[in-house]
Amino acid sequence: MTAVAGLDVGTTSIRAGVFDEAGRRISMTQRRLGIQHPFDGAVEQDPSEIRDVAVDLLREALKQSGLRSGDLAAIGIANQRSTVVAWDAVTGQPLCPAVGWQDTRTADRVAEFRANGIPLTTTASCSKVEWLLANEESVMEARRSSRLRLGTIDAWLTSALTSDDAFQTDPSNAGATGFYDAQSGDWSEFVVEMFGAEVGLLPEVVATNAVAGTTPVDLLGSAVPVAARAGDQQASCYAHGISQGEAKLTLGTSGMLDASTGAVIGDAPDGTYALPLWRLDGEDSEPDQFCIEGSINTAGAVVEWLVSVGLLQDVESLDGIAGQARNPAVFVPAMAGLGSPRLDPMARALIGAVGLDTTAPDIVAGALRGIAARAAQIADLLDVGDEMLVDGGLSRSTIMLQTVADLTGRTVRPSTDVETTLRGAAMLAADAVGSRVAAPVDDSIEPIDPSISEDERREIRDRHETFEAVTHSSP
Repeated sequence: MTAVAGLDVGTTSIRAGVFDEAGRRISMTQRRLGIQHPFDGAVEQDPSEIRDVAVDLLREALKQSGLRSGDLAAIGIANQRSTVVAWDAVTGQPLCPAVGWQDTRTADRVAEFRANGIPLTTTASCSKVEWLLANEESVMEARRSSRLRLGTIDAWLTSALTSDDAFQTDPSNAGATGFYDAQSGDWSEFVVEMFGAEVGLLPEVVATNAVAGTTPVDLLGSAVPVAARAGDQQASCYAHGISQGEAKLTLGTSGMLDASTGAVIGDAPDGTYALPLWRLDGEDSEPDQFCIEGSINTAGAVVEWLVSVGLLQDVESLDGIAGQARNPAVFVPAMAGLGSPRLDPMARALIGAVGLDTTAPDIVAGALRGIAARAAQIADLLDVGDEMLVDGGLSRSTIMLQTVADLTGRTVRPSTDVETTLRGAAMLAADAVGSRVAAPVDDSIEPIDPSISEDERREIRDRHETFEAVTHSSP
């Protein structure tokens, strides 16, 4: 049997899976990742932990599958985007904690750009790179000695899995850095230098399905090609097979709505971004594909917060508790700022319309409404059609899916496999080596239509947006 492995390196966890050519997921392993907040606004992770957990999970998934490493045709990587890793080109070891995509330590610097009409956000990597180059002594020393590498998670893992032979990224990840010129398909030297860096510190931009190299034999037991790397949202889009005019909503740690514009770099409405989807090499190569993306900074992370403060026993009990709500609270899910269209990193969550009779289920159901209301804003902004694909861990919740349908006024089509990001990584890797991972089809999954009236929808959304405006205007 020929199989392909995928890695999905998220913000809070990593998944590894093995897929066969028919698209069947033979095995999947998962482990949580640590996140540190050493000072206000900081979101950091340990690059060594990310690397070591990824390798351990690949080994576990391979063992679970009952296959040998020689049966693996390739490995594909999908990852959280914009997080910055700095490492030593000689030792291959990280120089400092990774600065996460949710990190807002550069908010004042970003505000300077925005005041001058440059639509930068704290999410993009560029201001994080500038901060590391100016504040981390180990990074500065590595730069002085020409040993510094700077990259996103895909570049870090590609380097680690190939014994530091490959220093590469792809357009889907490069596009989230703020350094990428979509017209030329490469780094913008002007922008890179504007943030105090130089192109030589950054990885080579190659096709999304380019083979970077192979794993050392002692890693998995055989030399396996590391054959693709893609941002998590783009990998999900690839698994869905979306084409121009189609859109999908992923509800993971964050929420991301991506609308494909095909080979055209679309005009992104204020508060959204035009991003590369992928660049493909091979017989079926086509022009670079693009999308417009809107963001909900916290989605599944809100549910995890509900668990952490005791309002929810565990994620598995979400629908059972939310279904008990009588009068859902108003919940603005800005735990890490407001994403599209407001792009306010300093906004914080707000729970309103709470009375003496408000219960835990009312707050839990209000959180789901808040996430759905944010999705509805973005769907309208991107002029999404009558149907929308939905995937991600939070899409396991039937109440979440129904609430998205109700507040967007659109038919929701749940994914056959909620782990579309992992599947997309495997499909891209298979394409790279002339293999195949088929997309699954399950006709038993019914679409979900809106169940409330337009008047009720408008009333709920207006109420939410009134409360959201308060969080946006608060200092």
